[in-house]
Amino acid sequence: MTVPTPAISGVLLCGGASQRMGCDKALLRLEGSTLLERGVATLGAMAREVLIAPGAQSRYSEFGLREVLDVEPNQGPSAGILAGLAAAAEERVLFVAVDLPFLDDCPLSELVQLALAEDADVAVLDDGRERPPLVLCVHRRVREAFEQRYAAGTRRIIDLIAPHSVVRLKVEPKHAVNWNRPQDLASGVHLESGAHREESA
Repeated sequence: MTVPTPAISGVLLCGGASQRMGCDKALLRLEGSTLLERGVATLGAMAREVLIAPGAQSRYSEFGLREVLDVEPNQGPSAGILAGLAAAAEERVLFVAVDLPFLDDCPLSELVQLALAEDADVAVLDDGRERPPLVLCVHRRVREAFEQRYAAGTRRIIDLIAPHSVVRLKVEPKHAVNWNRPQDLASGVHLESGAHREESA
């Protein structure tokens, strides 16, 4: 369960092409709600504002939330992180990928509290996998440095955050499950009627 956490903005990262899934992951429906709706609800319970990062083009305006757009397309989640840092009102920003269906089991509040307690530039979840879940709490003071490395060609999150003070919250993989391929889906999951096949899938 999440608890109210002061002075953070929440950004839901949903700008990926969903090529491996073959359809828009944000519109996968679980227990009556899309992953986008579930992510927004979880962040809304914690953050003073919730922003959606849909990539370089608006895709989810019907949900009535503010969208923050990437400056250029097809640059991965680093572009969404920069857009979120530029638009966020609070000094700390919690970024969460939309393909995490069980966010209620993910220790988001603990991650934010760790970042605050350590006054860290960045706090990330560490589940022991080579590619951990895309969940991180970032202080906006690193925005300029992030932008400089991005402009120099850095795109991987691990490289973007490397020069900064980073704290890691150890979690079990089951607490940070993400869906990338059809075989990852739990039974009973289906597509929202608006979900579409990606042209590049």
